[in-house]
Amino acid sequence: MKKYNKFLLILASSAGLVVGAPLLSVSCKTVDKEKINLSKFNVIKKNYEIPVYEFSKVGTIFNKSINYRMYVTDEKGNKTIKEVSQSLWDYYNYIEGEVTRIFDGDTIEIKVTKQPNPKPGGKVLNVPTTMKLRIPMIDTLEENTPEVGKEEKELAKKDHAYAEKLIPIGSKVRVISSNWSEKTYDRFVGYVFFGKNFERQFDIEMLAGGYTLARLDTTKVISEFIADLSKESTEAKEIRSYLLPYAAYAINYGILNRKGFYGEVANMRSPYELSSKYLEHGQGMVDFSLSILHYNYWKKPKLATKKNNIYRYLEQINQNKK
Repeated sequence: MKKYNKFLLILASSAGLVVGAPLLSVSCKTVDKEKINLSKFNVIKKNYEIPVYEFSKVGTIFNKSINYRMYVTDEKGNKTIKEVSQSLWDYYNYIEGEVTRIFDGDTIEIKVTKQPNPKPGGKVLNVPTTMKLRIPMIDTLEENTPEVGKEEKELAKKDHAYAEKLIPIGSKVRVISSNWSEKTYDRFVGYVFFGKNFERQFDIEMLAGGYTLARLDTTKVISEFIADLSKESTEAKEIRSYLLPYAAYAINYGILNRKGFYGEVANMRSPYELSSKYLEHGQGMVDFSLSILHYNYWKKPKLATKKNNIYRYLEQINQNKK
């Protein structure tokens, strides 16, 4: 993992934030259980059958079927349009495997035990039998970089331990990706599901556990989410759009209920304090969480808008419909 200071400066500027300002002051406005419950909004009730507070069942969403058309080429090279109906698991080329190593809180290694099913047109996709995976929606403290300070490394060991508690070595996992050729450095990028019927999602569980900040490109993830809300339930969406309301609830749930670093583990007072420990990445790491943090956790809540924060967006459309 590399430093992202330049990118953080650009991100902060676009959101109207100030990088380098004091990190520990946050809004004095309250956050409570009702405020973080996105399922109170009708548009979420309509599009997400699993309530956000049941985030540990989010994997069941991917059992649903979607419909689309695709071109199929026959043996003679003729192309025809084929109507396809398949589960989201298949649409996103799911693989299954066993956890063989956990490098840190956001990087694991698996041994693949099931390759993706063939595409409806007959195309076969194979992935390596051993895969190093980058967990895409979170960024944990750095543990394995030599120049990392003692405090960050000690804290990183704690989120590492929590990751191992969630998916111990030998755990069976299911992983999806919209593009298995996508890599970041030497790691494939995939969304990991585990537990009974693969209902639990690793990024979301780490956020709910209070052991990490999110890693989401603020305005892009909200614009994707908004665009996908307008689609029919049988149309495919971006993977993140299916998960975003649950990730939002999870990160706020972890803070509100003093889980992980916000509890006895480190007694941190806010995500800004946690961000200050990310010395390898730069202390502006919290900016990558702002799209899903309730705006009352923002240092300057007035800077949260419908374009950069999921709660502001949902409140705005809810007001418009009254």
